[in-house]
Amino acid sequence: MKPTQAMTFALTVTASPFVTDQHQRALRLAQAMLRAGHQLTQVFFYQDGVQAARAESPLTARWAELAAQSGCPLYVCVSAAERRGVEAPGTPWQIVGLGDWLAGCEEADRHLHFGD
Repeated sequence: MKPTQAMTFALTVTASPFVTDQHQRALRLAQAMLRAGHQLTQVFFYQDGVQAARAESPLTARWAELAAQSGCPLYVCVSAAERRGVEAPGTPWQIVGLGDWLAGCEEADRHLHFGD
């Protein structure tokens, strides 16, 4: 069996963590990718997905743990966050624009979207 070559992935999460299980799916897949030797260039939270950056969200710590393990930045869309009253809780969360999301996608071999 031929060994697989490591790939880089960018994830975008647009679903609310309070409505669907897309965040759990994204986390499990990201953890599996890291265990398999792949890399994450970024996780970008957009639309209702920015709710994960709320300090009171149970997923905030899990995403932060993933970022610490992988060195992957957690980006929160500035306009989506403003519309929803979300302030990023600090490191490793970063408030960015869509240009930063696009740059991270261009660095990745594959882009995966988790949303409704």
